[in-house]
Amino acid sequence: MIRTLLIGLWCGLVALLSTYGGAYWQEHRANALTTEDRPIKAEVKKVKPISVPVISGGLLKGYVSVEFMFVMEAGEGHGGDGVDPEGFLIDEAFRLIYSDTKVDFAKLEKVDIDALTKQITANVNARLGAPRIKETLVKSLTFVPKEDIPH
Repeated sequence: MIRTLLIGLWCGLVALLSTYGGAYWQEHRANALTTEDRPIKAEVKKVKPISVPVISGGLLKGYVSVEFMFVMEAGEGHGGDGVDPEGFLIDEAFRLIYSDTKVDFAKLEKVDIDALTKQITANVNARLGAPRIKETLVKSLTFVPKEDIPH
Protein backbone atom coordinates (compact mmCIF):
# COMPACT_ATOMS: atom_id res chain seq x y z
CA MET A 1 0.00 0.00 0.00
CA ILE A 2 2.77 2.43 0.88
CA ARG A 3 4.60 1.36 -2.24
CA THR A 4 1.58 2.30 -4.42
CA LEU A 5 1.26 5.64 -2.62
CA LEU A 6 4.97 6.42 -3.16
CA ILE A 7 4.73 5.49 -6.85
CA GLY A 8 1.70 7.80 -7.22
CA LEU A 9 3.53 10.68 -5.50
CA TRP A 10 6.59 10.04 -7.66
CA CYS A 11 4.50 10.15 -10.89
CA GLY A 12 2.77 13.35 -9.79
CA LEU A 13 6.07 14.99 -8.91
CA VAL A 14 7.62 13.98 -12.27
CA ALA A 15 4.58 15.31 -14.17
CA LEU A 16 4.63 18.59 -12.23
CA LEU A 17 8.37 19.12 -12.71
CA SER A 18 8.27 18.22 -16.40
CA THR A 19 5.45 20.73 -16.98
CA TYR A 20 7.37 23.42 -15.12
CA GLY A 21 10.57 22.58 -17.00
CA GLY A 22 8.81 22.70 -20.38
CA ALA A 23 7.22 26.07 -19.63
CA TYR A 24 10.53 27.46 -18.36
CA TRP A 25 12.34 26.22 -21.47
CA GLN A 26 9.72 27.71 -23.84
CA GLU A 27 9.87 31.10 -22.12
CA HIS A 28 13.63 31.35 -22.14
CA ARG A 29 13.99 29.99 -25.67
CA ALA A 30 11.70 32.74 -27.00
CA ASN A 31 13.65 35.44 -25.14
CA ALA A 32 16.99 34.07 -26.33
CA LEU A 33 16.26 35.03 -29.96
CA THR A 34 17.49 38.53 -30.67
CA THR A 35 15.97 40.75 -33.32
CA GLU A 36 18.76 39.78 -35.73
CA ASP A 37 17.98 36.07 -35.29
CA ARG A 38 14.25 36.44 -35.90
CA PRO A 39 13.16 36.11 -39.51
CA ILE A 40 11.90 39.34 -41.05
CA LYS A 41 8.32 39.06 -42.17
CA ALA A 42 7.70 41.07 -45.30
CA GLU A 43 4.55 42.13 -47.05
CA VAL A 44 4.03 43.25 -50.62
CA LYS A 45 1.92 46.36 -51.17
CA LYS A 46 0.40 47.22 -54.52
CA VAL A 47 0.64 50.78 -55.86
CA LYS A 48 -1.94 52.44 -58.08
CA PRO A 49 -0.99 52.45 -61.78
CA ILE A 50 0.52 55.68 -63.08
CA SER A 51 0.68 57.15 -66.58
CA VAL A 52 3.68 59.25 -67.48
CA PRO A 53 3.66 61.44 -70.61
CA VAL A 54 6.59 61.00 -72.98
CA ILE A 55 7.57 64.33 -74.51
CA SER A 56 10.30 64.55 -77.12
CA GLY A 57 11.22 67.66 -79.07
CA GLY A 58 8.33 69.55 -77.48
CA LEU A 59 5.77 67.05 -78.81
CA LEU A 60 3.75 64.43 -76.96
CA LYS A 61 4.82 60.99 -78.20
CA GLY A 62 2.57 58.90 -75.93
CA TYR A 63 2.28 57.63 -72.38
CA VAL A 64 4.12 55.10 -70.29
CA SER A 65 1.70 53.18 -68.10
CA VAL A 66 3.42 51.44 -65.21
CA GLU A 67 2.25 49.55 -62.16
CA PHE A 68 4.54 48.99 -59.17
CA MET A 69 4.55 46.95 -55.97
CA PHE A 70 6.89 47.35 -53.05
CA VAL A 71 8.16 45.13 -50.25
CA MET A 72 8.32 46.36 -46.66
CA GLU A 73 8.41 44.79 -43.22
CA ALA A 74 5.07 43.37 -42.14
CA GLY A 75 3.23 45.40 -39.55
CA GLU A 76 5.18 48.56 -40.36
CA GLY A 77 2.21 49.92 -42.28
CA HIS A 78 2.29 53.69 -42.26
CA GLY A 79 5.03 53.61 -39.62
CA GLY A 80 5.21 55.60 -36.43
CA ASP A 81 5.46 58.91 -38.24
CA GLY A 82 2.22 58.39 -40.20
CA VAL A 83 3.91 58.78 -43.62
CA ASP A 84 2.67 56.46 -46.33
CA PRO A 85 5.55 55.37 -48.60
CA GLU A 86 3.16 54.74 -51.51
CA GLY A 87 2.86 58.43 -52.37
CA PHE A 88 6.62 58.87 -52.32
CA LEU A 89 7.07 55.81 -54.54
CA ILE A 90 4.59 57.12 -57.11
CA ASP A 91 6.26 60.54 -57.11
CA GLU A 92 9.79 59.14 -57.49
CA ALA A 93 8.73 56.75 -60.26
CA PHE A 94 7.01 59.57 -62.15
CA ARG A 95 10.05 61.84 -61.80
CA LEU A 96 12.52 59.17 -62.94
CA ILE A 97 10.49 58.01 -65.94
CA TYR A 98 9.52 61.55 -67.02
CA SER A 99 13.07 62.92 -66.81
CA ASP A 100 14.80 59.88 -68.35
CA THR A 101 15.87 61.01 -71.81
CA LYS A 102 18.05 57.95 -72.49
CA VAL A 103 15.08 55.65 -73.10
CA ASP A 104 13.03 56.13 -76.28
CA PHE A 105 9.72 54.51 -75.41
CA ALA A 106 8.46 54.93 -78.98
CA LYS A 107 11.23 52.54 -80.07
CA LEU A 108 11.13 50.45 -76.94
CA GLU A 109 13.96 48.04 -76.39
CA LYS A 110 15.06 46.25 -73.26
CA VAL A 111 15.14 48.77 -70.46
CA ASP A 112 17.28 48.28 -67.38
CA ILE A 113 14.33 47.70 -65.04
CA ASP A 114 16.62 46.61 -62.22
CA ALA A 115 18.45 49.95 -62.22
CA LEU A 116 15.13 51.83 -62.34
CA THR A 117 13.63 49.93 -59.39
CA LYS A 118 16.82 50.21 -57.30
CA GLN A 119 16.96 53.95 -57.97
CA ILE A 120 13.30 54.36 -56.98
CA THR A 121 13.86 52.36 -53.76
CA ALA A 122 16.97 54.38 -52.85
CA ASN A 123 15.27 57.74 -53.57
CA VAL A 124 12.14 56.88 -51.58
CA ASN A 125 14.12 55.63 -48.58
CA ALA A 126 16.28 58.78 -48.70
CA ARG A 127 13.18 60.99 -48.68
CA LEU A 128 11.62 59.00 -45.84
CA GLY A 129 14.85 59.12 -43.83
CA ALA A 130 14.82 55.39 -43.09
CA PRO A 131 15.11 52.18 -45.15
CA ARG A 132 11.40 51.34 -45.01
CA ILE A 133 11.04 49.96 -48.54
CA LYS A 134 13.11 46.83 -49.03
CA GLU A 135 12.50 46.36 -52.76
CA THR A 136 10.44 47.84 -55.58
CA LEU A 137 8.83 45.45 -58.07
CA VAL A 138 7.38 46.16 -61.52
CA LYS A 139 4.02 44.55 -62.16
CA SER A 140 3.52 45.97 -65.66
CA LEU A 141 5.18 48.47 -68.00
CA THR A 142 3.51 49.55 -71.23
CA PHE A 143 4.03 52.35 -73.75
CA VAL A 144 0.92 53.67 -75.50
CA PRO A 145 1.71 55.81 -78.58
CA LYS A 146 -0.24 59.04 -79.05
CA GLU A 147 -1.83 57.64 -82.22
CA ASP A 148 -3.37 54.72 -80.31
CA ILE A 149 -5.17 56.96 -77.80
CA PRO A 150 -8.85 57.44 -78.74
CA HIS A 151 -10.05 61.05 -78.88
